Amino acid sequence: MKATSKKAFASVQDEAVRQRIKMKQFVEDHANHTSNELGDLSDEFDRYQFARRLPELRDKGKLINPHTRFCEVSGREAMTWAVAV
Repeated sequence: MKATSKKAFASVQDEAVRQRIKMKQFVEDHANHTSNELGDLSDEFDRYQFARRLPELRDKGKLINPHTRFCEVSGREAMTWAVAV
Protein backbone atom coordinates (compact mmCIF):
# COMPACT_ATOMS: atom_id res chain seq x y z
CA MET A 1 0.00 0.00 0.00
CA LYS A 2 1.40 3.37 -0.97
CA ALA A 3 1.96 6.08 1.61
CA THR A 4 -0.74 8.26 0.03
CA SER A 5 -3.23 5.38 0.25
CA LYS A 6 -2.37 4.87 3.91
CA LYS A 7 -2.87 8.58 4.59
CA ALA A 8 -6.21 8.56 2.78
CA PHE A 9 -7.37 5.50 4.74
CA ALA A 10 -6.29 7.07 8.03
CA SER A 11 -8.14 10.26 7.13
CA VAL A 12 -11.35 8.34 6.40
CA GLN A 13 -11.02 6.44 9.68
CA ASP A 14 -10.44 9.66 11.62
CA GLU A 15 -13.58 11.17 10.08
CA ALA A 16 -15.61 8.07 10.99
CA VAL A 17 -14.44 8.31 14.61
CA ARG A 18 -15.33 12.02 14.71
CA GLN A 19 -18.78 11.28 13.30
CA ARG A 20 -19.43 8.49 15.80
CA ILE A 21 -18.53 10.76 18.73
CA LYS A 22 -20.77 13.59 17.52
CA MET A 23 -23.64 11.27 16.58
CA LYS A 24 -23.63 9.53 19.95
CA GLN A 25 -24.01 12.95 21.59
CA PHE A 26 -26.73 13.89 19.10
CA VAL A 27 -28.67 10.71 19.92
CA GLU A 28 -28.25 11.45 23.63
CA ASP A 29 -29.79 14.88 23.02
CA HIS A 30 -32.53 13.50 20.71
CA ALA A 31 -33.31 10.04 22.08
CA ASN A 32 -35.99 7.76 20.64
CA HIS A 33 -35.87 9.09 17.10
CA THR A 34 -35.30 7.06 13.93
CA SER A 35 -32.21 7.60 11.79
CA ASN A 36 -34.41 9.40 9.23
CA GLU A 37 -35.74 11.71 11.92
CA LEU A 38 -32.25 12.32 13.29
CA GLY A 39 -31.09 13.26 9.80
CA ASP A 40 -34.01 15.65 9.53
CA LEU A 41 -33.14 17.25 12.88
CA SER A 42 -29.41 17.56 12.24
CA ASP A 43 -27.78 20.45 10.44
CA GLU A 44 -24.54 18.49 10.11
CA PHE A 45 -25.41 14.89 9.20
CA ASP A 46 -27.96 13.38 6.83
CA ARG A 47 -30.00 10.22 7.25
CA TYR A 48 -27.49 8.17 5.25
CA GLN A 49 -24.64 9.12 7.58
CA PHE A 50 -26.77 8.26 10.62
CA ALA A 51 -27.82 4.96 9.02
CA ARG A 52 -24.15 4.08 8.48
CA ARG A 53 -22.70 5.14 11.86
CA LEU A 54 -25.48 4.32 14.34
CA PRO A 55 -25.24 0.53 13.82
CA GLU A 56 -21.49 0.81 14.35
CA LEU A 57 -22.15 2.49 17.70
CA ARG A 58 -24.73 -0.18 18.58
CA ASP A 59 -22.17 -2.90 17.78
CA LYS A 60 -19.74 -1.19 20.18
CA GLY A 61 -22.42 -1.21 22.92
CA LYS A 62 -22.85 2.58 22.92
CA LEU A 63 -26.39 2.74 21.49
CA ILE A 64 -29.50 0.58 21.62
CA ASN A 65 -32.74 0.28 19.68
CA PRO A 66 -35.36 0.52 22.44
CA HIS A 67 -38.37 0.00 20.16
CA THR A 68 -39.82 0.36 16.68
CA ARG A 69 -42.54 2.75 15.60
CA PHE A 70 -43.72 4.56 12.53
CA CYS A 71 -41.14 7.13 11.40
CA GLU A 72 -42.46 10.67 11.04
CA VAL A 73 -40.24 11.20 7.99
CA SER A 74 -40.69 7.99 5.99
CA GLY A 75 -44.05 6.84 7.33
CA ARG A 76 -42.62 3.32 7.66
CA GLU A 77 -41.96 1.27 10.75
CA ALA A 78 -38.38 1.88 11.90
CA MET A 79 -36.09 1.37 14.87
CA THR A 80 -35.53 4.20 17.30
CA TRP A 81 -32.13 4.99 18.81
CA ALA A 82 -31.03 5.75 22.37
CA VAL A 83 -27.81 5.74 24.37
CA ALA A 84 -27.09 2.44 26.13
CA VAL A 85 -27.11 2.68 29.90
